[in-house]
Amino acid sequence: MALQRFCKRPIVTVTPEKTILEACRLLEERNIGCLLVEEHSKLCGILTDRDIALRVTGQGKDPQQTTVWDVMTPNPVRIRADHTLHELTMLMHQEHVRRVPILDGSGNVIGIVTLDDLLALLGDEMSDMAKTVAESFLRQSFTAKPEAYHWWAAHA
Repeated sequence: MALQRFCKRPIVTVTPEKTILEACRLLEERNIGCLLVEEHSKLCGILTDRDIALRVTGQGKDPQQTTVWDVMTPNPVRIRADHTLHELTMLMHQEHVRRVPILDGSGNVIGIVTLDDLLALLGDEMSDMAKTVAESFLRQSFTAKPEAYHWWAAHA
């Protein structure tokens, strides 16, 4: 499965010279947890709410004087859209990251996938599987005896 399904939401970018205060306002306005940092229309970093908490607030820095460049994670882990979901999850696990920008064949950012996105997808898949099992179970239950599907009926 290619990763295009994660490229439907607009990406939100910021330039490295913006202040952390400006970045925080953008995070709040868009109700998101990270910003992609672009310089000359190319991805150069990622700034997360965790970066701000640990590298600004946690170190007592002034958000009006501290720039995105000072706090961002440079050269973030990224993946091309033609890779598989399995490759993505392996990359996230190996690199210990929760967010991965998705690039097109030219290296332009076209989306971002988060751990929350993967959990939602997993939930959908589990729900679909449960429906299939339930439907199969209901079809069988009309012909099966109770002990076939209730352990306690066989041991009563």
